[in-house]
Formats: sequence, structure tokens, C-alpha cells
Amino acid sequence: MPLSLRPSLRILILALLAFAATARAEWQRTDTTLAWKAGDAVVWQFNFDAASSGKPFFHPLGAVGGANVTERAPSDHPWHYGLWFSWKYINGKNYWEEDKVSGQPAGKTAWTAPVIATQPDGSATIKMALTYINHDIPRVDMVESREIAVSAPDANGSYTIDWKARFVAGPEGALLDRTAMPGEPRGAYNGGYAGMSLRMAPTGPAYVSLGGPITQFTYDGMPDQTRAGERSRPDMPAMGFNFGTDGKPAGGIAFLSDRHNGITSGGGFSSLNNDVHNIGPSASGSNWYLINGPTQRPPFYFADQTILGPKPIQLAAGEKLDLRYRFVLSRAAWTADMLKAALATWPAEKPAAAPVSAAH
Repeated sequence: MPLSLRPSLRILILALLAFAATARAEWQRTDTTLAWKAGDAVVWQFNFDAASSGKPFFHPLGAVGGANVTERAPSDHPWHYGLWFSWKYINGKNYWEEDKVSGQPAGKTAWTAPVIATQPDGSATIKMALTYINHDIPRVDMVESREIAVSAPDANGSYTIDWKARFVAGPEGALLDRTAMPGEPRGAYNGGYAGMSLRMAPTGPAYVSLGGPITQFTYDGMPDQTRAGERSRPDMPAMGFNFGTDGKPAGGIAFLSDRHNGITSGGGFSSLNNDVHNIGPSASGSNWYLINGPTQRPPFYFADQTILGPKPIQLAAGEKLDLRYRFVLSRAAWTADMLKAALATWPAEKPAAAPVSAAH
């Protein structure tokens, strides 16, 4: 046999190593965290300590035997929490940024202790109730039922995270807004972000879309922008982010957005996403906000599925908004074909988050 391992044998060895690590895996749980460990390494950890963070979040996060893909509370944006969800403005109150002195946002995201069920194979479900509170009035702007399902890792160390949420507007309704988009009145080059977000590890990923690698980044990321920069706003339902070491794949994450995201209980689209099998332009031409900032200090790698990119969402009192996302952690590098396959195997269903009592 040649000195260098044949590709098929190399894949088999990696699979056996992943299986061996998983066989020694175990749960590690505290009052404020849930972690799945393979050997000595934390594969993923869900954090829900309200005293030390403004939002529940995943960090660290990676495939079994793969690189960590997230960054928590970097010095430039300490309110970035690995993989997390946050609205920007609800009824004019800022729920995203946190005061750098007090560490508190103007709008408070509160939650009850999650209901957690774990299985020996590494799968878990996490159910939470969250409340979005304007303390100045005081008033509940919105409540949320959230359910997160983490699958067991397969023989290659890959697994999925299915994240779904149902939001219900408070008695005064809920205007979900963001910094204005480029081209809008008072628009900013960094406008549009809010919702499901990923702050990535400072080693930095390669960005991949359903159309292939993303290599062009501009000042504001808009389609007609020619000035070079660090932003891109691709328009499609899935993105991949690949990490490597010495030119070799070290793991990555796929970020999928359900085509029904943005449909309110009134039946209308408050924001348009593309059909899984029809990757055409959306109403705004922008479903994602990506930052590729290797020269920033600290390095700035960021992805946000811009649910509010097309326009703000106005919910009437009691009106519902369902959102659903899937994340796939893999040790293999994501390609356009792999992203298409991940979309094709994701069940096309509207989310129905479990009814859990809200926090107050």
C-alpha cells in the first residue's frame, strides 16, 4: 500500500475516531449550562445564565472532532453571543446592544429556566419561554416560546440543531425594526441586522453560498455597490462557513432559514424568503448580512439572517410570528451541492413551538 493513505481509508479512520470519541461522550450540566462532551472536548454548550449574558446562546460549538466555530462576547461587540437570537428594536426600544458599563440593554430579554431532556446518544431538546420587556413603562412588548432540538452525532461527527420559535405580540402590538438599510432614508452601510445571528471564531471561515464560494465583499454589501469592503448580502435560504487549519478542513457550519419565515398569523408575508427549490430574488434583494473582517481587531466574522432586511414587521396585539432555522455542524467543508442537499433533507414544515409559560 502507498505510504500516503488512500482517501477511502482516511475517511474510514476519521469515522472510527469520531465513533470512538462519541462512545466516550457524556453530558455535563449545571444550573446555567448544558454541554455535550466527547472525550475531554466540549462539542457544544448551551448557556442560559441571565446574570452573565443578555441572551441564551450556544458556545462553544463544533462537530465532533472539529473546530469550534463560535466566538462569545468579543471586545468590539460584547453583546455578540456565539450562536444566538436577538431582536434589534421592539417598539423603538433597543434589545440588541448592551450598555458597556452596566452590561444591560435598554430592552430586557427575560426567560424562565429551560425544560431540558437529554438522551444517552447525545440528542437533546431545550424548551424555553422568553419575555421582551420595556421596563421604562413598564410593558411586555412580546413573548416567545422557543424549542431547540439537537440531534445525536452521526458516525462522521455531524449533527443538526433545529431552532424554532413562536412570537406573540403584547397588548400594544409589536413593531420589529432595525437600523435602516442602505438606500433607505437615514440608511446605514451596516443596516438591516436583527434576529438569528452567528459570531464566528477569530480564526475566520471561508464563506459559501448555494451559488458557490463568496469572495467579493463590498462597503455595504448591496448588489450595486462597487467600493471594496467587508460586507456581503446574498439572497438565498442557506449559507455555509468553513474553518481550516494549515489548508485542511477543520469543520464548519451550515445555516439554513425556513422559506416560511416571516409569515405572520394574519397570513401575510412581513418579509420574504425564497422557496427552497426556487432561489430567486426576494423583495429586497437581501436575505443575509455577512461580515468578513480579518483586518479588524479583533477579527470580525459575522452572519445574520436578515428577517427584517426587506422591511420592519408590524404585529398587531396578539398576532403571531413563527420562525424556524436549522444548523448543521460538520467536519467536512461545505460546498454548494452539500448546502442544496441539506435543504432538500430538511422537512418543510411550519414551526409549532411548544406552549411554555412565559417569564415576567
